[in-house]
Amino acid sequence: MAVTSQLRASAALGEVWLQDWKSAGLLKPSAIKPVFATLERSLIIRELGALSTADREALRKAMREALE
Repeated sequence: MAVTSQLRASAALGEVWLQDWKSAGLLKPSAIKPVFATLERSLIIRELGALSTADREALRKAMREALE
């Protein structure tokens, strides 16, 4: 899913605002947008970090809702 630091005034449908963006290694407050994509591993330049347990659970919930 797409990660962006361009936040709106309020979260859009299916969008997850990351609460622990700093500990995830992100540079700015960020959100995950409900846009699914598949990338080849060779296209990944670097890994910034990992989502906290709370942010992972919020993402899972949003994904379940998007796929229903």
